[in-house]
Amino acid sequence: MRLKKIIENLPIVSIKNLKNYNIKSITHISRDVAKNSIFICIKGSEYNGNDYIDEAIQNGAKVIITEEEVCSPNITIIVVKNIRKAMSIVAKNFYNKICDTMQIIGVIGTSGKTTTSFIIKQLLCSTGNKIGIIGTNGIYIDNIRLENDFTTPDPLEMHYIFYQMKMLGVETVVMEVSAQAISQYKMYGIRLKIGVFTNISNEHLDFFGTMENYAKCKMDYFNIRNMDEAVINVDDFYGRELAFKTNMPVVSYAIDSPANVFAMNIESSLNGIEFVVNCLDDIYKINTKLVGKYNVYNILAGMTVSKMLGCKKSDIEYAVNNLQKIDGRFNLFSLPKNNSIIVDFAHTIDSIEKLLSFVRENVVGRVITLFGCVGYSNRDKRKQMMENVLRYSDYVIVTTDNRGETPYEDIVADMVDGVSPSKYISIEDRACAIHFGYGLLKENDALVVMGKGAENFQKIEKERIPYSDIDIVQQLIKKQGLV
Repeated sequence: MRLKKIIENLPIVSIKNLKNYNIKSITHISRDVAKNSIFICIKGSEYNGNDYIDEAIQNGAKVIITEEEVCSPNITIIVVKNIRKAMSIVAKNFYNKICDTMQIIGVIGTSGKTTTSFIIKQLLCSTGNKIGIIGTNGIYIDNIRLENDFTTPDPLEMHYIFYQMKMLGVETVVMEVSAQAISQYKMYGIRLKIGVFTNISNEHLDFFGTMENYAKCKMDYFNIRNMDEAVINVDDFYGRELAFKTNMPVVSYAIDSPANVFAMNIESSLNGIEFVVNCLDDIYKINTKLVGKYNVYNILAGMTVSKMLGCKKSDIEYAVNNLQKIDGRFNLFSLPKNNSIIVDFAHTIDSIEKLLSFVRENVVGRVITLFGCVGYSNRDKRKQMMENVLRYSDYVIVTTDNRGETPYEDIVADMVDGVSPSKYISIEDRACAIHFGYGLLKENDALVVMGKGAENFQKIEKERIPYSDIDIVQQLIKKQGLV
């Protein structure tokens, strides 16, 4: 594609040596630069792309986009005010603005994004639609799964994904939208058909500094500039405020508050939930294998989106009652003696509270919980997470979880500060910790393995090491001859 088309609508501070090159690729990683490409100088927490301009030119870059004044003869230098916004604009242009031809549903919130996305996908697929998903559990093009490094990919990758999806016949994309992605302009220029607000709780303060900054980022995104309509959980404190203040059409959902869509007569167990839904004046009887009150909210959001997109009542009801469980979200492994192992992604203060309070209510015996804290997250929440776990658990196994470059001992020290040694044991090797937890199980007990869910790696130092809680549990059960 010609350069002038790629930089269309790009706010430019200055431009030097403009030549209308035929551009073959765009990247912000200098080692990936190829002949006749654009190199975008992103400033990250560890690296500054401007330090790699010479390498990019040597590798074949013809155009540099940067926020800084650069002198380099015979190379087109484009200076912009906001490099991240610029990356989103050129990425969208390079892939022919393909996202404008698609119906995009964005799910925004601290908890429930992945489950809600997959519920929406399953409901829409039941009517014969080919659906794409972008989120924590990966990228799905219909039934094809690809790995995903971030909940919301960088713009260059994301617009390429949109392009791939479109070429394979996908018309509707359901994507998780993280607060970091919003703040870094990854979503700039992408218009949502519907934006779903699930909730906001205390999280990502290592990135945003304060809860006010974090909440404001998510809530400001719900604007008519970014989406056509909003589906909002008004049982959430921030959701109620958002529904009242936003400048776009809103459909509300709730259990305890007045709303356009609501659930009642909820009966819950480890085997599933039964309830009745009033969805925009249609009545549905729901009996699903998903568990917990928190999943009632996710189902309400999914049903609301499906109804807004024109799905029939009978199709929605059938699809909800036949929902497939989502990888890493309350994956229940039933064992002899009525005990069990539960693998779940719960890794925030709020999601831990929701998961373990539900397990505590439904398990007759002891609740043994295995979890760790991410090494590069807010240190202050480690003790709060441990307090939540102790509130609902009879015993705790502390282990590693994406510690990064933070020493395991330092993470544990933050977690167990002031906790009696009789309440927990620390086992750094996560697989060994799971085996140890299994060995503690007695009749009617449950071992809850939290934090990683469907993740298939551990971040240790700067490496992503292959690892899966689900694989370890399945291997353990098979070894014991229980399957």
